[in-house]
Amino acid sequence: MQHPYSLLRRKSWKTIGIVLSSMSLAFFIGIKTAGDVQPVIDPTKAGSAMIDGDLNGNGIADLDDAELGLKVALGYIPVTPQMLEADPNHDFKITVEDALSILEQLKRTPAQPQVQL
Repeated sequence: MQHPYSLLRRKSWKTIGIVLSSMSLAFFIGIKTAGDVQPVIDPTKAGSAMIDGDLNGNGIADLDDAELGLKVALGYIPVTPQMLEADPNHDFKITVEDALSILEQLKRTPAQPQVQL
């Protein structure tokens, strides 16, 4: 006679199979999405930036901001709450699309005349 809690029972093997399958699936999903994680702040506490796209906080959206956006999107630089406040599309993520948005904004902005002193 088998012990009631024996691992050789059919119900036990079924439970072990379900647990192992669930763990494997969670592991593979985790690996696939690991690169998509970015720090998140509460949108209600983020406020709003004076200028959309001003990721470096110098008061203007310029080429440096687009470069900074690309570095953040590619994972070379960690995102800061200040950058998330200046997110051009207000989704609280800095992506390649945000960097392109800043470049498009620069393309539409008329050039300021250069003054020689």
